[in-house]
Amino acid sequence: MSNKFSDYLLVSDMDATLLTNKHKISDKNCEAVNFFVSHGGRFTVATGRMNNGVREHMDRIRINAPAILHNGAQIYDFENEKALSEKFIEEDRKAAIKRVYEDMPELGLEIYSNETIYVYRECDETKRFKNRKYTNVVYGVPDEVWKQSWIKCLLIGEKKLLDCYEPVYRRDYDSGYAVRSGKKYLDIVSGEASKGIAIAELKKLIGAKKVIAVGDNMNDISMLQAADISFAVENAEKRVKETADFLAPSNNDDAIDYIIGELNKGTL
Repeated sequence: MSNKFSDYLLVSDMDATLLTNKHKISDKNCEAVNFFVSHGGRFTVATGRMNNGVREHMDRIRINAPAILHNGAQIYDFENEKALSEKFIEEDRKAAIKRVYEDMPELGLEIYSNETIYVYRECDETKRFKNRKYTNVVYGVPDEVWKQSWIKCLLIGEKKLLDCYEPVYRRDYDSGYAVRSGKKYLDIVSGEASKGIAIAELKKLIGAKKVIAVGDNMNDISMLQAADISFAVENAEKRVKETADFLAPSNNDDAIDYIIGELNKGTL
């Protein structure tokens, strides 16, 4: 096999980018990644998910570089099963989550700590864990959790509801870093974390010369800006499309296969 892609690190968002609307990875995308890796490329994902959320798809896709998890708050090496970098939510921001619980009963709340998901308040979306391969979900927040380090919190609600509460949260509750990872999710992470920051760290860690990144939502903008070559999928938010260098087909139309094909043809 040649090493024609040895200079490249290809980083893909997962939900609504690598994954179809049915939360699957297409055969074409799998075959394309296999071709890319077999010719020297490095492939990984940058996602809001925790490591189990990536692991459930690793029987379908070749990930041969550390993954960016929790929207950049963690860089995780699956080969050696260890975190290479972790950035935790600032302690003084935890009080805002208690206030949200008291003041915004319509919102679902989740706290991520020590590879466990604590469902602070249930909603329709928290039921998603019952149909996926998550075993470390706790319904409720034991007192000791408030003393643990938190890598992420989620505020969850229908789009119109979250659109209403998001500016209130940012203005009156917490001015720290938070980013929408989807229509129903506002992700709260460390002010020192983002996908873009993690991309820069990962590039140095593995010695990649060029980074290609692809995404669809607001949490992907920083990594598209940090990449050498960036793509937005056709189903991406308008601001993401405006940020990216190029457009790729939608998440249901083999976007990763398209990008690797363009790279193979030498058009990038």
